[in-house]
Amino acid sequence: MQWKTTVGLLILTVGVGAYVALVELKQPTVEEQEVLARQVVRVAPEDVTGLLVEWPNTTATLERTHGSWRLVSPLAVRAEEPLVLRVLNELDPLEAERVLEGSQEKPLKASDYGLEPPVGALTILAGSRATKLAFGEPTAVSDHRYAKLPDSPKVFVVNARLFDALDQPLEAFRSHELLNVDTWEATRITVSSARSSYSLAKQSDRWQLTEPLVDEADSAASSTMLSKLKNLRIERFVSDLPATMTEGQAGEPQVEQLPQWGFETPYARITIALGEGTSPLELFIGKPTVDDAEHLYAKRTDEPAIYTVSKPRIDELLQDPQTLRSRACFEFFATQVTKLNVNWQDASWAVEKVNGQWKQEHTHAQLDAVKVEEFLWKLRDVKLTRFVEDHPQDVGRFGLDPPKGRIEVWVREGQEPNRLLVGDPVDGGPTRYGWITGRTSVVELPETITEILGTSPESFQPTQPEASSATP
Repeated sequence: MQWKTTVGLLILTVGVGAYVALVELKQPTVEEQEVLARQVVRVAPEDVTGLLVEWPNTTATLERTHGSWRLVSPLAVRAEEPLVLRVLNELDPLEAERVLEGSQEKPLKASDYGLEPPVGALTILAGSRATKLAFGEPTAVSDHRYAKLPDSPKVFVVNARLFDALDQPLEAFRSHELLNVDTWEATRITVSSARSSYSLAKQSDRWQLTEPLVDEADSAASSTMLSKLKNLRIERFVSDLPATMTEGQAGEPQVEQLPQWGFETPYARITIALGEGTSPLELFIGKPTVDDAEHLYAKRTDEPAIYTVSKPRIDELLQDPQTLRSRACFEFFATQVTKLNVNWQDASWAVEKVNGQWKQEHTHAQLDAVKVEEFLWKLRDVKLTRFVEDHPQDVGRFGLDPPKGRIEVWVREGQEPNRLLVGDPVDGGPTRYGWITGRTSVVELPETITEILGTSPESFQPTQPEASSATP
């Protein structure tokens, strides 16, 4: 029967081991228990679906809808998401600096800490669970406040950061972002004013000027303009119900019906299209405010509110379309190039990449890849100095038919190359006229173009190692 005893002891050992692994080892350490004891609230930001802010001068209800936060009471408007995220981060977790506990004989009195009634309260909704946190008076130690949960007799001493974030007027909970759209997803942007008007359209992930002229848009200038557009801020909330609209009236008035704000003849008008199936977002900029000429009235056509915006910020968008035109003569990365062809005066040469190696065409002489790519980067950095004439009727008078020189760069087989035609000197000087394939203007090229055209493939030859002198 000894085997039965052995089996019994084995089962008992396994059971004890399982208990230790599943129960004892999962018990929090002393340090972890101390942290948990100081934990007032812990809720993951992504789990929060609503917030109810109750302060003497502000009551606001915020809800997360389709991933975005909105203020739903007392106004139905966009919420200031940075402020909401600041609050949510403070709740993940909110830990007490100290925990005050009374005794059965002498329980804590909430009124002694300004908690009955509280100075303010925050209700956190996470699905079907609601947690209400009350805030009391500041402690003797600066930057701290008393706080309490309704189902706990404890009083917590917490950092005042969360209280300060919530202790703000209703306006602070409203979004101050004028355009709550991702401008990088825009497909067309139109800016019009008496001072300047232009349209940009995205084609194959590149911006093109379409009005008042058709041309490639400068990548850096377009990115800067989009950033300025995205960063437009609401300076002040003027009115939530236009004067021409009465409470309960269905629909919204047309912007043109609001002459008191200067929208019938706007200072500027901005339209942003976000793709098919989405209505364009229109922004009207009106006249200066009555108390500050540096601020202009503004209105989105999809919102009833009247705002003010910074006039200097709007003026930054009213650019001369010429400043948005690309001045790059070539658009490629040196590592993408498969072939280069140069014609200048009576000379013509070409180099191509074969099986990852740069070689001179026809002779198949192997070239130094570093030298070839350095030349390509130098070529890519060539920028025109000015636009000479759009849609010229006769390019021959610029020495471009036939051209004096030609540079062609292929980045993919079967596609048309990037091609630059080089013509006569401009007024007998060191710069030359040029024509970029696919564009509509004769341009002036910098004097470095002559140096580039004068390069020969011999300059790409591998450097020969110096012969060492023999020792007698």
